[in-house]
Amino acid sequence: MTTYNLVSRINHWLFAILFMGMLGYGFYLAYGGLELPQKLPLIGTHKSIGVVVLLLALWRVGYRILQGFAKPVADMPKAQEIASKVSHIILLAGIIAVPVSGLVLALYSGFPTDVFGLFTIPAIDKVDWLVGAARSAYKIAAYLVTITLVLHVAAALKHHLIDQDRALIRMICG
Repeated sequence: MTTYNLVSRINHWLFAILFMGMLGYGFYLAYGGLELPQKLPLIGTHKSIGVVVLLLALWRVGYRILQGFAKPVADMPKAQEIASKVSHIILLAGIIAVPVSGLVLALYSGFPTDVFGLFTIPAIDKVDWLVGAARSAYKIAAYLVTITLVLHVAAALKHHLIDQDRALIRMICG
């Protein structure tokens, strides 16, 4: 396969916007200077969207696995080809790891997760070691995905502006 079909392109761009928005939202909650009472409703919304993101991520990753990856558009140095594959794996794993670890963190902290009033995932008895592990996984995954996203965008721009190949174009137009 040398191009991406319409479903792959929609998945890519929809998820890129959604996930970057959630990362920005999460960083705002963590570093925006809000006090806890101000954060609580925002955290609830973040958790609700996170559950939806997880469901969409399962679809996105499953579809990508079934479809496979397009072949590189041009010959690349081996290190660049490996970096590309590793970054795609990190991004796909990360879009599942971030919401799963966030959900585990919330539920095992003793907080239920209400999903837009449609249903509630009940809290589970607090397990301190699991809360700590989930918090660490959540932070590490969020930072790793953020760094990888920056590199992914930089690589796409490099392909488009410097190499002048079709790597970016095929994810836009097919």
